[in-house]
Amino acid sequence: MACLIRKINPSDIAQLIEIEKSATQAFSSIPELSWLVESPVLSAQDHLQLISSAYAFIAINQKNQATGFLYAERQALDLYIIELDVSAAFQKQGIGRQLIEYAITIAQGEGCDAVTLTTFHNVIWNRPFYEKLGFEKINALEMPLYLEHKLEYEVACGFSRNSRCAMRLALN
Repeated sequence: MACLIRKINPSDIAQLIEIEKSATQAFSSIPELSWLVESPVLSAQDHLQLISSAYAFIAINQKNQATGFLYAERQALDLYIIELDVSAAFQKQGIGRQLIEYAITIAQGEGCDAVTLTTFHNVIWNRPFYEKLGFEKINALEMPLYLEHKLEYEVACGFSRNSRCAMRLALN
């Protein structure tokens, strides 16, 4: 499904919250991650802060429905993907791929060396999805400090360290 990708406006926030709530439903089928279904999503204030300080993109389908969104930030010469969510009703239709490819294009245009992210190591729509797009898992010896801090924060939020990994797509 081809979508229009544009910058997020503050008027989109209610839809973004619904997309994130919907996207977390996929974790209900994974016992060790089912707690995510009931976890809080980004608040309206969090979204406002990200809209003003990060790269913020929303995918809109031909029926003018918001289907997914992506937030990213610069980390030196990397573009780090903070958050990517696709509404459950629109998953497995290429929307996540379109949002990632859009972020890659932005990163290339801004002279970044890589696009990075953290994700679940053993969740099929996470690490394997990103590997299909050319991302590679980063080993501990090559891990940039900012990604180590992101992973430490995720552990503090309740994730098992063994369940998470950092990935990189080199742009050079």
